Amino acid sequence: MKTEVAYCSGCGHQVRLVFTEPPPHDGHASLPEGTEIVCLDYEESCAGGKCPTTGTPGIVMGVRLAKSHLNDASFKTIRARCEACGQISDLEVLDGTYALCTLCNTTNRWVILKLSDGSEIAVAGS
Repeated sequence: MKTEVAYCSGCGHQVRLVFTEPPPHDGHASLPEGTEIVCLDYEESCAGGKCPTTGTPGIVMGVRLAKSHLNDASFKTIRARCEACGQISDLEVLDGTYALCTLCNTTNRWVILKLSDGSEIAVAGS
């Protein structure tokens, strides 16, 4: 993978961009069409609007980074049941609405529920 540094006008500093290798075979619907750009410095605040560096929706950069596992330490995690695989697992928080299951790489919607005793639980759904 090739890594470049570029200025991001959205966050006001240099960011690291990785260009993934294109898939070895063409024509498979489940494979990306070619090289993808992954921002290693994605933050939750990037999710709204478009990424000024790449022009893609900000949340797309979050999903790409989470699925690539190139910088898992940058994500907060919650424990919840994934709607896709049914397992209770760590979900990497992409923004206030979406989290990615670390077991099956499925994007889940999630919310925090406040209980009557003052505690909170995270609930994921598709």
